[in-house]
Amino acid sequence: MLIAIDFDETLTADAALWRMFLEGAAALGHRVVCVTARRDTEDNRATLSEWMESHGIELATYFTGLGSKVEFMKSRGLDVKIWIDDDPRKCALGH
Repeated sequence: MLIAIDFDETLTADAALWRMFLEGAAALGHRVVCVTARRDTEDNRATLSEWMESHGIELATYFTGLGSKVEFMKSRGLDVKIWIDDDPRKCALGH
């Protein structure tokens, strides 16, 4: 099952909690990715990469450029089954 988790105010809200979740999901055969509404820039890539590295988290990351996360992932042929986001409306509507 593909699970998508937001970065700002979601993944960053409690790194230890999400690290445990990610380990459990992987052990059960699930794939978790980070889907952020941030723009795909060098600065944003560095920010996310540095944060994840400093918290022992490794996730493939998708940058939607403020667009709908749902449509962005669908356009790439990725069928996310579960969305984890501090503002679920933004998954469908974007920013």
